[in-house]
Amino acid sequence: MTIDTDLRPGEVTVDAPPPRDATLYFIGRIRTPWTSRLETPRQGSHEGPVCRLEIFEPWVPALKGVDFYTHLEVIYWLHRSRRDLVLQSPKHHDEKTRGTFSLRSPVRPNPIGTSTVKFVALEGNTVLVRGLDCLDETPLLDLKPDRCVFSPLSQQQVPAIEGK
Repeated sequence: MTIDTDLRPGEVTVDAPPPRDATLYFIGRIRTPWTSRLETPRQGSHEGPVCRLEIFEPWVPALKGVDFYTHLEVIYWLHRSRRDLVLQSPKHHDEKTRGTFSLRSPVRPNPIGTSTVKFVALEGNTVLVRGLDCLDETPLLDLKPDRCVFSPLSQQQVPAIEGK
């Protein structure tokens, strides 16, 4: 695929209804080294490059305590993804057509991406992390501790972070 709008054999698009029932706040912007989908890794690596989560006002105070965690969940809006494919032919699946909801493709009706990232540092309104797989200037929707920290299966005990 050379252009983001190219279709592979077997792919099917639909006319999506107009959006009308949700309001999202972009809390920041993600800075990565990648400017095109073709150069972006398929999945991030915790040994990959350091990326920046730049948090906008008035959300900066919400960063208090984020440096307590080793891993974070980053939720972002894949702003350059098409939203009309219901069947896709992923290039790494022997060209077999599959439904959008059976894939982790960025091409989806609501192009929300998630990554579990490794926390590196907190610098003012910027969180430094490793493990992202999105384009530079991707809008940031949310940031939260990795859900495994709170899982009953987790061996890690998380003390209260009062006063941090």
